[in-house]
Amino acid sequence: MPLTFDQQIVLWQPFFTTVATVAATLVGLLFVSLSINREKIAAASNRVLLRLAERSFSDFIIVLLVALFFLIPAEGRRPLAFELLALAAFRLRRLVVLIMANFRGGRPTAVGGLLMEYLLPAFTILGLVASGIGIYQENILAVYYCTVPVIAILLVRASRNAWLLLIMESQ
Repeated sequence: MPLTFDQQIVLWQPFFTTVATVAATLVGLLFVSLSINREKIAAASNRVLLRLAERSFSDFIIVLLVALFFLIPAEGRRPLAFELLALAAFRLRRLVVLIMANFRGGRPTAVGGLLMEYLLPAFTILGLVASGIGIYQENILAVYYCTVPVIAILLVRASRNAWLLLIMESQ
């Protein structure tokens, strides 16, 4: 007899436990990096580093939240789908605010330019929406093809930014 969607999601829990642990650990390491370079990052003349710090922290928190949503016991597909869609809406709102601020000249584009600042976040929003819709429709492939790539992109982007924060000099 084939497994139900809820039974298949339970099989994913070790993966999401690992993801949550990794994200929480990396947030801790980000705080260490930020505290080592606090004066440099907080300097008014160096807003790009602050933008990198914000981006890294946000990405790690999104990964942590996604993992925690999947770990809620006996949650069911509908609440999980709505949580992912709500997270996508929150992320879209933040992206729109960032774009508006950049076009008004209020915030500099951080290292990585257009790809890191706008395109990858837009891709993760689309991935979260597709994942939420797929999960709502009981399609386990949404986890494979939508949720996992979103997590990978966010972890790579946030780790790269955290590394840049550690090694970059003031500009």
